[in-house]
Amino acid sequence: MNRKDIEQEISELTLFAKLKKEQLERLSSHAVINEIPKKSVFFSEDKTSKGLHVLLSGKVKLFKISDEGKEQTIFVFGPGEPFCLCSVFSDGVLPANMSALEDSRVLFINTDEYEKLVQEDPTILMQMMRVMSRRLKDAMEMIDSLSLKQVPSRLAAYFLSREKDGLVSMDISYRELSKIIGITPEALSRTIKKMSANGLINVDGTEVRIINHEELSRCREGGCLR
Repeated sequence: MNRKDIEQEISELTLFAKLKKEQLERLSSHAVINEIPKKSVFFSEDKTSKGLHVLLSGKVKLFKISDEGKEQTIFVFGPGEPFCLCSVFSDGVLPANMSALEDSRVLFINTDEYEKLVQEDPTILMQMMRVMSRRLKDAMEMIDSLSLKQVPSRLAAYFLSREKDGLVSMDISYRELSKIIGITPEALSRTIKKMSANGLINVDGTEVRIINHEELSRCREGGCLR
């Protein structure tokens, strides 16, 4: 891929949408695009990578593995999202593992170049802080759900956090979703069926429509499917 193509892709990312042409040109001259095959591990807790990473296409997941070998998915990232943000502002040691759920392409920008851009245009840093704040909120909600709530409450919290106009797009498999909320795929399937039978949701292929928002919100707080 030539630099003009990279520049065009960068300009379409929300994170860099307000950059001037000369900034985009300089950024593209320092950017590297990595191809990550499906199921391959991109990062691990044993590796370091210092710089900014933005997913251009595909889907990747951040996950931890317990001493017993159980996998816990923390986040799933889609196109346009920055990830491994700690590698921008710290020593580059990653707190978790990263692998590709689909064939993916990742934009990488070294820390020195990113810091120069931030100094020139602080709005880039503000955008990054918005992303980090949202991730922190999501992480705190996940900790609350996994440690304090039963399975239906965890699933309700997941649906409500990803709802848009009453719809939740199931862009990951049930297996990956079960890892996110910390249950088995079988328990997930049973809970979804119960929610559907009780009129809380309706599942149609890869879409979940929230039928009863009030009851699903009550379920999130522990008041359903006992």
